[in-house]
Amino acid sequence: MSMRPTREDPFIKLFLSAYENGSWADAAVAKPDSIDRRNSAVDQTAARRSDGKTLAIEHTIIEPFVSDKEDFAAFQAAFLGIEDDKSLLVPGRWIQVFVPVGTLQNQPQKSRDAIVQSVHRWIKANRLILLDGMSEHTCPIEPVPGKAPFEITLTVKAESVQAGFTAGLHVRRQEVGNSLGDVIEKALKKKIPKLVNTPADKRILLLERQHMILTPKRIHGEIEIRRAAFPDLKVVDEIWFIETIFYGTAFGGDYLRFELYEGDDDVVANFDFMGGKLITKYEDGVGEVISNVGDL
Repeated sequence: MSMRPTREDPFIKLFLSAYENGSWADAAVAKPDSIDRRNSAVDQTAARRSDGKTLAIEHTIIEPFVSDKEDFAAFQAAFLGIEDDKSLLVPGRWIQVFVPVGTLQNQPQKSRDAIVQSVHRWIKANRLILLDGMSEHTCPIEPVPGKAPFEITLTVKAESVQAGFTAGLHVRRQEVGNSLGDVIEKALKKKIPKLVNTPADKRILLLERQHMILTPKRIHGEIEIRRAAFPDLKVVDEIWFIETIFYGTAFGGDYLRFELYEGDDDVVANFDFMGGKLITKYEDGVGEVISNVGDL
């Protein structure tokens, strides 16, 4: 069977190395989905050598809203260059400017350029008079021929930084509205049949959370709302979260966390990895420090 590598491979490998007290660490792994991605097959199956028990694991990234990836790609290409203008930095201050999600959607290039330039000019004109805390501000957009004048609302967070820390300016996106339910519904429609169609002793849905605004409680709530509409959810034995919010960043490095919730808030199991090694675990009501970060 083909084992074409995919992004989630190392995540699932780490999960199996710790799951059920490490009893799946040497499991024989197969990747049915890599044979033909058009078919309804899970990402990986695992067969435990000690007793032949099997797992079916399906992974998916939960976006904070519909079309998040497309919106971020457009935002990144347009807005992040503002941060390169070091003349906007205010000594002793950290300023975060949040642009509404979807601001660039369906906008022609001239309008996109005008929006970015207008936000850039607004920051330059107002950065020295921003008060501490969160505030909202109207940003007029430079007129574009053939398009009526308009404005957007910027949410700004400004705060003083401690001595020894450099000044900062970050331009980021702000969620507007709530389409998480649509995101969850789309994921369930796509992923649940894969688990249902895979013979296994246990089926696990692994939800990757890349954004802080997406709390497990919010995601669980949207799943529970739809449980009656997706009766096959009953065949999913466990829904785990994998936290990759800071994974691959200068701040988080290769830190990964897996969490299993019971209800909305109670964590009943978790695994923490650093450098590909298990550092802490909590399972069956017992917590354990495996390795100290300083020893890695």
